[in-house]
Amino acid sequence: MAVITDPEMATGFRLAGVEVREATTPQEALEHLRQLAALDYGLAAVNEALLEGLDEDLTRLMRGREMPIVVPFPAPKAEIESGEDYISRLVKEHIGFYVKLR
Repeated sequence: MAVITDPEMATGFRLAGVEVREATTPQEALEHLRQLAALDYGLAAVNEALLEGLDEDLTRLMRGREMPIVVPFPAPKAEIESGEDYISRLVKEHIGFYVKLR
């Protein structure tokens, strides 16, 4: 198994003991998939953002192959909390009640 992901997420997978290939563009990810296919890997987990626009190329690469199985995984999205939501959450955590701010 190998993971193809962006440099920001790569460290976490490495700490978990997984082989990681870093890519910053879909074309780099496709090149890593070509290498993994040539090396007879069984599973390639790929950051879904790196698969955008590769439908035809990926189909061409995998035609006639059973391996590797390509499993896309969602990239975590940073959720930015508004100041009002942040304060409301802190109040609820500390006093146990939701307070609506105006």
